[in-house]
This record gives sequence, structure tokens and C-alpha cells, in this order.
Amino acid sequence: MKKINSFLEKNIEKILIIFLYFQPFLDIITAISIKKFNINLTIGSIVRLLFLVFCFIYLAFINKEHKKKNIFFLIIIGSYFIIYTGINFYYKDLTSTIYEIKNLLNTFYLPVVLIAFIEMFKQYKIKFNLKHLVIIFSIYIFSIIIADITNTSFLSYSHSKLGSIGWFLSANAIGNILSFLLPIVIYYLIYKKNKLFGSLLILSTLYVFATMGTKVPILSLGIILTTNFLYYFIKNVKEKKYKNISLLVSLFLIIIVSTILILPKTSFYKNIKIHMNYYKINNILEIFTDYDNINNLIFSERLTFLKNTNNAYKNASLPAKMFGIGYIENFNTTKESTKTIEIDYFEVFYRHGIVGFIIYFSVFLKFLYIVIKKTLTKFNLINTEYLTSIILILLLSLFSGHILVTPAVSIFIAILFCIIIYGFNDNKRKIAK
Repeated sequence: MKKINSFLEKNIEKILIIFLYFQPFLDIITAISIKKFNINLTIGSIVRLLFLVFCFIYLAFINKEHKKKNIFFLIIIGSYFIIYTGINFYYKDLTSTIYEIKNLLNTFYLPVVLIAFIEMFKQYKIKFNLKHLVIIFSIYIFSIIIADITNTSFLSYSHSKLGSIGWFLSANAIGNILSFLLPIVIYYLIYKKNKLFGSLLILSTLYVFATMGTKVPILSLGIILTTNFLYYFIKNVKEKKYKNISLLVSLFLIIIVSTILILPKTSFYKNIKIHMNYYKINNILEIFTDYDNINNLIFSERLTFLKNTNNAYKNASLPAKMFGIGYIENFNTTKESTKTIEIDYFEVFYRHGIVGFIIYFSVFLKFLYIVIKKTLTKFNLINTEYLTSIILILLLSLFSGHILVTPAVSIFIAILFCIIIYGFNDNKRKIAK
């Protein structure tokens, strides 16, 4: 054990960085395996599962500082895993139980990995370089563009709507990653002042966001632009730089006008029109005047899925209500369904019951409170970008899903929280303007 600890002390940061760099390539391999070869057990799933096991081993045997607390957490979550599996095996068959276990591990990936990352950052005094996140972000962006150029890109939607997602499987998952990492990328590019690379990356990002076809990247971009505008506006007001304020307002208005002109040409806008025509809606304002329109166009029928799952939960046994109804609703009946809600907060509650919900969010909310508190300690650009990323994570978990319960996405939430809590470096020099 001493040798293992010595090895980790020297190499833990490299291990984390290599694992993070693997993420886009694991996503590509997963998409190709499923779409081209119809293989559901992919290399991506296996690698991420092995990393989850590594996190369990680290917390149980290697980390020393909070060993009792970590062991207690592992006993709690391990007990929940056993009870959840037992209940599903009692009410369902073996194949269904395996399906439930797979989704259980996907959902609880974030709290386990988050605690492990926090302990690793603290024990080994890791100061993560933001450059790594920028490079990983760039890999996602440029691989999508290369796929488009070579005409080998997968479609964002299986039918009707427009959009492409490169060699990736889920437009929602990739759109979520790019959306909440973008504020960090913007900060890094502003700090580095590399105009050529910065301009190329931002223009490429705008192209990808415009052609994906999903609403998440476009709406996230609007939030990011607004928070950055407010930061510079408040900053210049405090410093009484009124000339800068007029230039800033003018630039913001130019961006708004340009967006109005360019938006109708994007896949996102065209999909909105396709959706509106399908439901016979004549103008955008009509969307907000009717519950069904809000459900169909804003939540993509997620409110209907929520209602169906709520009914399944009401009819479930007491053990299922306490520990979760699982991911197969109304098993072995005419109403059997594996359709997920795609609203992460409700997904955790209904799928994992009152007990699972408490375990999951006791971890997440604890560290969420810490990171929000950290971002509010000082008014500067990096804290503004951090806060913007956090806001996007919370909003996208509600409107898009595939954030808190998807390992490919939640791994970046875990590393982002650690960066906010323990800081970062750049050539051994802290940057936090």
C-alpha cells in the first residue's frame, strides 16, 4: 500500500489529466460502437467503470485524512446499491436487474467521483491547469467540424429535425459539456491574449453551436454573453470608465442585432420552425400561452414523461418508493416503459426513491454550496465565469437533462468543482484577475 500511495503521490495529477483527455475519444468510440456495430457494452463504459472502481479503492484504502468519513460514505452508498439491486431482482428478472444496475452506476457516478476528486486534490495538493480543459474543449469542437467537412458526421436527431453532432452519440450530452465549459474557455482565452487561436476557437464554437440543432448551446451562449456583459458593465461603472461603458453597450447591441440576423439560418431556428409547424403554432409568443406548447417546445415533452413516471411511482410498492422504482416503469405490464424523464432532479428522485435522493444530493449540494460561496468571495472575471458555469449546470439539469446522471458529462462537473475549491495554476503561477 505504501508503494501505491507513493506512486499516486507522484503521478495522480497525470492520471487525472490522462483520464480527462480520454473523454472525447471514449465518446467517439462509444458512438461508433453503438451506431455502426450495434455494440452496447462499449470501451467507454468499461474504462469509466474501472475508474469508478479506482475511486472506491482510493477512498477505502489509500486516502488517509478523512478515512472514517469516507468509509462511512462507502458503507452508506454500498448498502443502498445492495438494497436497490435486491428490490429490483425481487420484482424484475435478471436481464432487467442488470439494466437497472448499469443505470444505477451511471447516476451515482458523480457523487462518488466528486468525493474522490476532492480528496485527491486536497491530499496531493493538485493545482489543475485550465489549459487542459481548453484543449479538451477544442478536441470536441474540431472533431465535430472535421466530421462535418468529411461528411461523416452523425445526425443530432434520428428523424424530422436538422443538425449534426460529429462522431458523437448524444447531442444533448456533448452540447451540455461544451456549454458549461465555454465560460472557462473564454476566461482562459482572454487571459492568454492569443488572438489567432482564440478567434479560430470562438468562430469554430459558434459554427458548432449553430449547426448542432439543439436549443441548449444557443440558449447557453445567450446566458454566457449576458453574464459577461454584466461583469464588464459593473466593472466599468465602479471604475467610472464611461467611455468603455458606451463602447460595451454598443458592442452588445451589435451582437444582439447580428444574432437576430444570423439565427434564422441556424439548424436550431429551423428546428424550432419545424416543431412549431408540427403543432400548428403561428408565432413564438403562442408557445408561452399554453401548457401543451410549453411542454412540447420548451421541455420537449419532458413534462409528459414526468407525469407518467409520477403515476408509476404512486402505484409502486413502499420499498420502491423508498429506494426507487428504477429505470423500467410498470415492469411486466402493458404500460412497461424505459423512457427517462430527462430532468435530472426528478430522475434521481423517482428512479432512486427518497433514500437515494437524499444520499445523492447530500453530497452534491454540500459541494455546490462550497463552490458558490467561493465564487461570491470576490468580484472578478474568473469568479464570474465560474458562477456562469454553475448556473448553466443547474439550469441544463432542469431543461435538458444528461448532466448529473451521465458519466461523460458529470466527470467534468467533478473536476470543475475541484478547480473552484482548490484553485488552478498556469506555469505554476495563479491567475485570477
